[in-house]
Amino acid sequence: MRNKKYYFILLLIITFFSGCGETNYILKSETPPILEGFIGFRWTTPMSIVDSEFPERTGATPLAVPDSYNVSSFSNVHFLDESADLCRFHFDYKGLKSVELVFYTNPYTFEDKLIKLKEKLSSVYGKPVELMGRRNPFEPPEFLTKFSWYEKRLKLISLPGYTIKIKAYGFIPHKIILNN
Repeated sequence: MRNKKYYFILLLIITFFSGCGETNYILKSETPPILEGFIGFRWTTPMSIVDSEFPERTGATPLAVPDSYNVSSFSNVHFLDESADLCRFHFDYKGLKSVELVFYTNPYTFEDKLIKLKEKLSSVYGKPVELMGRRNPFEPPEFLTKFSWYEKRLKLISLPGYTIKIKAYGFIPHKIILNN
């Protein structure tokens, strides 16, 4: 009799954890703490769940991008009430690794969009660290201005050509841990 109760409890626990796995990948907030995830998904979310849930939940349009291994791309994406032209989710064997939002602007809207995004991100994530791009007379700058939060896990980058990017990482990009 005791063994039957033990097996029943074990079966109940296994059923509970296997039945609730997928819902743990989705966050209740679009802008959670960066340590948990980004744009509504936890950092461990598999590509298949993002591909099926993101368009359904947000109305984003999936894009077929050739030669993009472990990358899901979408257009018509809204983040902090701003419309992004492109959103890319990057995955590795553990799940979601990074998210990139791209805003294409023009000379007339570039500065306003950058200021709005910085203010909105600052209201959620706090005061950023600001870095100005280097000026080299022989090469175009890699970026104009970069704002970062949480040890560079979240970045707002203004690029030449009136492009603005938001990059979020599930890891600290400047720390590489080598296993010996």
